[in-house]
Amino acid sequence: MLKKCEVTVNRYRLFGKNSHLSKYYLVPSGRNPLRLVQAWPSPLLYFLLAIFLTIPLSAGVNKKLVVKPDTPDGNFLDLIGLETDFDKRVALIEQFTIMFPRSESVGWAYSQLQEANFKDNKLDKALEAGDKLLELDPEDLDAAGINILIAGAKEDNALVRKYTELRERIARRLASAPTSIDDPEDQAARTKRIEAASNLLVQREYALYDEAFSSVDPRKKISLLDELIKLNPRTRYLKDSLLIYYLAYRQLGDTAGAVSAAEKLLQIDAGHEDVLLFAADYHFRRKQDARKVLDYCERIVAVMNAKKKPGALSDAEWSHQKALYSGTAHYMAGTVYLNENQHEAANRALRLALPDVKGNPALLPAVLTSLGWSNYQLGKYADAVGFYKQCLSFGGIYKEQAEKNLAAIKAEHNIQE
Repeated sequence: MLKKCEVTVNRYRLFGKNSHLSKYYLVPSGRNPLRLVQAWPSPLLYFLLAIFLTIPLSAGVNKKLVVKPDTPDGNFLDLIGLETDFDKRVALIEQFTIMFPRSESVGWAYSQLQEANFKDNKLDKALEAGDKLLELDPEDLDAAGINILIAGAKEDNALVRKYTELRERIARRLASAPTSIDDPEDQAARTKRIEAASNLLVQREYALYDEAFSSVDPRKKISLLDELIKLNPRTRYLKDSLLIYYLAYRQLGDTAGAVSAAEKLLQIDAGHEDVLLFAADYHFRRKQDARKVLDYCERIVAVMNAKKKPGALSDAEWSHQKALYSGTAHYMAGTVYLNENQHEAANRALRLALPDVKGNPALLPAVLTSLGWSNYQLGKYADAVGFYKQCLSFGGIYKEQAEKNLAAIKAEHNIQE
């Protein structure tokens, strides 16, 4: 039994090679239909077009031109194909969408209207056609992408953002979607679309990260990185982005934001001694989360012991930097233990700090005072006296406290100074 013949053309234009319109529409399926459009309405379009054209788009599964002979919609499509006048042809396509809203070719028709109206600078009608395409196929990257360009031509930033966010949502859905479809031709088209979505996300991620990295405005950095993380919470640029977040918040003096970014970074990359020291000092000064302070201090010492000397530093500079970080970490850990009455642990940590803080007048008397107290509590009175005596040369509160403690030890235990 004979079957009715169906002619399927995958998004080839009805504007043929011999038409005066061929210079605009000689673009087959799977290629960007806008590369040959002329006379852009605004310089913004050049920027948007440059972004748009870097993504290889794929035809939507609902944009086929299906011409069924001896059917009302097939005969009407034949009529459209015979029309050589551009405006009349566009009018016929508009009429086709009204007469045959359920035709298999209605998606193809709206795609022609979107592009033709955009070319003729009928931007509202072009957007309307693009919206119709997105109603027919909510995963139509092409339609969303062209609507971004149309919104740019209208110089409507809100619309640009609307369709940009829509296109990114589509891309995220597609990038994680299965590809299996019964029709092999449709499956191939969908596979290409998923590949296009993945490429779009990759390029968008890089564009956001690169702009954030290059910006000198910390608030702009944060805004761009917020957009990047929203686009892909597991972006390949996550570690670098968290470091940029941290530095931007520090630049703004936003301690809470800097701590949040620092601790997220340290969960995936504990190799930043400056970030570790900042986070440890934050909790140390607030006398909260002692376990976290001890963990950060331990990591600081480990990083500094394993780290090689940076080429930009002299041996003396590197030795000073290592001593500063390690000495501060040991001092904070010792103080935490001291506050918890763990005097053996405090004594060990503070004795490790002592050689590293010898040249640090801000930390040395604090370490000596703490060592005096921990050794006194351990019953090592001679050692306690020795540490307190070293505090006398610093004056101020350290000298006053040392004098009182030395007198008390002498009276209690007959220890001579």
